[in-house]
Amino acid sequence: MKNKISSFSIVASSLVITISIISVASVLKINNKHNERLLYAMQSKVEYKAKRCYLENNCSGAITLNDLYARNYLTEVVNPVTKEIIDSSLAINYVDDKIVINWN
Repeated sequence: MKNKISSFSIVASSLVITISIISVASVLKINNKHNERLLYAMQSKVEYKAKRCYLENNCSGAITLNDLYARNYLTEVVNPVTKEIIDSSLAINYVDDKIVINWN
């Protein structure tokens, strides 16, 4: 007597596999989007505080995060995704009314 796989088993297993693939892809996409938003929020905060320092004439020329710490514009900045402290020697420039920061 041979074991036959019923069509119900094939359809059910196909459905489970399809739902699993879609679920995993959705969770990964949502997680990546969340991480991007966390980084954007951290970067926006640093840029805002740096611009405020320049506009209040407390900063001029090229500054670093350490300068913002010393002037009490920021406390220690932490990467929200990796939980690592951002290098305090990160250069910040104010060019043409825009803050330029090389995050790499």
